Amino acid sequence: MAGEITPVLLIEDNTEHVDFLRKLFATPELSHFALATVETLAAGLAWLQTERCALILLDLTLPDSDGLETFLRVFEAAPAAALVVLSGTNDVALAIETVQFGAQDYLVKGRVDNQLLMRAMSYAIERKRAQRALQQAHDDLELRVRERTTALAQTNALLHHEVAERRKAEEATSASNRQLLATLAELQATQEEMIQRERMLALGRMANGIAHDLNNSLAPILGFSELLLMKPEKLAALPKARNYLEMIHSAAQSSTRVVRRLREFYRYREPGEVLTPVAMNEVMQLAVALTQPRWKDQALAEGTQIDIRTELVAVPTIQANEAEIREILVSLICNASDAIRERGTITLRTDLRAERLVVTVTDDGVGMTEDVRTRCLEPFFSTKTDRGSGLGLGSVYGVVRRHNGTIDIQSAPDAGTTVTVSFPLQQEAAAPTTPPTPPASPTLRILVVEDEELVREVLEVYLSQDHHIVTTAVNGRDGLEKFRAGTFDLVMTDRSMPEMNGDAFAAAIKNLRPRQPVLLLTGFGDLMNGVGERPPGVDLVVTKPFTFDSLRAAMATVCPK
Repeated sequence: MAGEITPVLLIEDNTEHVDFLRKLFATPELSHFALATVETLAAGLAWLQTERCALILLDLTLPDSDGLETFLRVFEAAPAAALVVLSGTNDVALAIETVQFGAQDYLVKGRVDNQLLMRAMSYAIERKRAQRALQQAHDDLELRVRERTTALAQTNALLHHEVAERRKAEEATSASNRQLLATLAELQATQEEMIQRERMLALGRMANGIAHDLNNSLAPILGFSELLLMKPEKLAALPKARNYLEMIHSAAQSSTRVVRRLREFYRYREPGEVLTPVAMNEVMQLAVALTQPRWKDQALAEGTQIDIRTELVAVPTIQANEAEIREILVSLICNASDAIRERGTITLRTDLRAERLVVTVTDDGVGMTEDVRTRCLEPFFSTKTDRGSGLGLGSVYGVVRRHNGTIDIQSAPDAGTTVTVSFPLQQEAAAPTTPPTPPASPTLRILVVEDEELVREVLEVYLSQDHHIVTTAVNGRDGLEKFRAGTFDLVMTDRSMPEMNGDAFAAAIKNLRPRQPVLLLTGFGDLMNGVGERPPGVDLVVTKPFTFDSLRAAMATVCPK
């Protein structure tokens, strides 16, 4: 009901996290929740003896209790309340275990914002309500069955009105079935809400597979064009051909950047990734200039007049990847331009709020329906049937998340759209360094195992350029036979191959020769290196599409001489 205040109890002894949650509860989105806080399990149990609440936010690590026992005692003391466990990054498995024992959900500390908290609490309360409704329906049904059994026993004993009593029993069963169907419909609605939370992860996995296939296709394009550019004397008499090759090489490099943006939606900041101080106001002015052909020249050609206003206040720098921040702003400006018909204004603002730098991009365009607004951050979702890949706002969401930022979108049909992005103010990071170009390794005997013919050929030519002796194989079984028949300083293998994949092949090589260096070449390299994944038997993972420099660097790492 509108205006109803929902009581919430927070059992948490970390004062910083308590203060953070209080700030979230003070936001308009959470104004219909009333928060009470205690610091120990004993205080929480005492509070529950005299007070009532719809939901409990519970930290499992308290001064007077720890682990699953904490959850079980609170669950026993407040069986009617929904329970959401607050988990640190080191005890997610324990949090998942509490869900199996009856918790409605869990949240990982440090990854919570007001939108996520609101959804988690609302869904938890709704799921608890559905569970109670189902239990009530079950109890009612048991009661009806007991009552009907008694009635039938009496009827059989008295042999009185047998037909009438049977009809009443059938009617009671029909009513119970209708009630069960209604309860089932409520449970299905709750399940659909839970499934929606998993959609984003599933879409991220789909983007991962697309990136792998595209990387495999790009490898020979980038490789052959780079080889020809490294031998300019062969093209000295054909300047136009060289120009075409340079464009092919540039396009292939751009395609690899597109692949990386595909995974921006779901990857986290990789360990060791260096950030630099970014002046947001300067980057915003640059983004306006970069997009002028879109919001001014192209728009005027299509009969649309767009004005851009900037309302920038003095703000400190933030630690970020400047290219990614610029890409966010360019994407938001382009989306705003596409939303304006005939005449309109785009307003860009910067501000400081609660130790965060806030950027807003507002347009007075056509706006979005609620269905579109709730889905617009999904990758591959787009309403632009004639242009656009649907990667724009999904990519923006991925970059913002990796920078520990938040994004909020407010829109309505014919009322324009406002996108609000905020970033934390952080300590300065070390300046990045540019790695030197690795030298060629001394002549090596190399076994290359790759089922894609073009990739296999470009590897052979690459390595021959540095005077290495190359033997090729078309799959893992072929490679194993050639390895047994020869002597090699280095083995390079693809991962996804028929008959025997790269993981099994690398393990077999190490069984035969434990000190044999093995490189794994895969389109999943960025993702695997980002999470520290390395199959047994593999010394180093190299990302496809590779370059001369990336191959040389990998070879120098596993074969130092």
